[in-house]
Amino acid sequence: MAITKIWKFKSRLDQLIEYAINGEKTEQKLYVSGINCIPDTAFYEMKNVKKQFFKTEGIECFHGIQSFVKDEVTPEQAHEIGVKLANELWGEKFQVIVSTHLNTDNIHNHFVINSVSFIDGKRFYNTKRDYALMRKTSDRLCKEYVVTVLKQEEKYNKYSTSNLYKELMRDSIDYAIASSKDYDEFIQILKDLDYIITDRNNALSIRREPYKRNTRIERQFGKNYSKENIYKRILETQASFPYSPDPYLLINRTYKSYNNIKEKHYPQKGTILYLIFHYKKLFGIKTENDLKSNITRITPELIREIKKMDEYSNQAKLLVTNNINTEEELLNFEKSIYEKINPLKSERENLWKKHKKAKTDNEKKDIENQIIDISKKISPLVEQIKCCNNITNRLNRIKNFELKNSLEIEHFKKEYKDINK
Repeated sequence: MAITKIWKFKSRLDQLIEYAINGEKTEQKLYVSGINCIPDTAFYEMKNVKKQFFKTEGIECFHGIQSFVKDEVTPEQAHEIGVKLANELWGEKFQVIVSTHLNTDNIHNHFVINSVSFIDGKRFYNTKRDYALMRKTSDRLCKEYVVTVLKQEEKYNKYSTSNLYKELMRDSIDYAIASSKDYDEFIQILKDLDYIITDRNNALSIRREPYKRNTRIERQFGKNYSKENIYKRILETQASFPYSPDPYLLINRTYKSYNNIKEKHYPQKGTILYLIFHYKKLFGIKTENDLKSNITRITPELIREIKKMDEYSNQAKLLVTNNINTEEELLNFEKSIYEKINPLKSERENLWKKHKKAKTDNEKKDIENQIIDISKKISPLVEQIKCCNNITNRLNRIKNFELKNSLEIEHFKKEYKDINK
């Protein structure tokens, strides 16, 4: 999905532009475009238009946002959608900067729109009708790129999932599900993470200080977080290790596999694994000592870092275990996993249908044991598919990074030759 928002900006235009085109957020400005202006000189160009039409007071510009669900689009797709949106809505009359920020889990576009038209000097107006058009156009473009589009009532309920508090909450719930042996332990883990639990009327709500408002997790994060489905996920997951509130145990367990693989296989230049290790700073990976020096107990923030590190470690393990060295080998491996997992998922779904119809506790228990057995086969396959997708996304970021560097080097060589002619 893509969530859109736009508002007027009365403060310093130069600071907003500087923020929007920040190199650290946009892969050194690789994902920055100017419509009717050049990004690096846009501030002066927009100011000149205001002076030309004697409209230097009041609203400086309008600031728009278009935010996508995590892992749903590549940076290239997000930027292309943003540029098309800006061109269609404002390209005929206004100067616009489009920048795609990659510094958060949710890739998002920023739009900086001059408040005065360079064509006729008329001011930009943002009415409810204009915003509805922006939302409708964004949804249409997303459909063209096969990006999920939410119904309007779902957007209202899920808008705040883009903020850090809700992302940490969802990561904490996922961690509690993966670490618990039953529903009671799931609740206890959330309490250990300082969440305040309200569990009544078949609805589970949680919050964490200093926030005062409860979040009903099924409404916020979808049907996968209903109480019924949480029971199912706990049963299907079956934690690999007994839960412990000791943060150092969690950190040590997470880094053990990663460090072993790095020591043995990092020197193999030219492989996918070498690229991932070589560019680890590009992905914001923290070292074991960094985490241990700042953590005294398990927190949602630690879980988020551990989740990132687990993903990184699992990717390295998958590449080594299956001797995958090229993108073609990775694609073929992913196809083979889908061929294995689809019939298993169908079989498990049929077992859940039988479970609903079962009349005695013994029948239900027998079916649950069958579900656990088949889930043990499914879970590693699901993780392998996730790893393949994450590796592909990392490789795309590395390619863009290397392309940007090579273009800068070629530009430098050309300038050097011109100077020495």
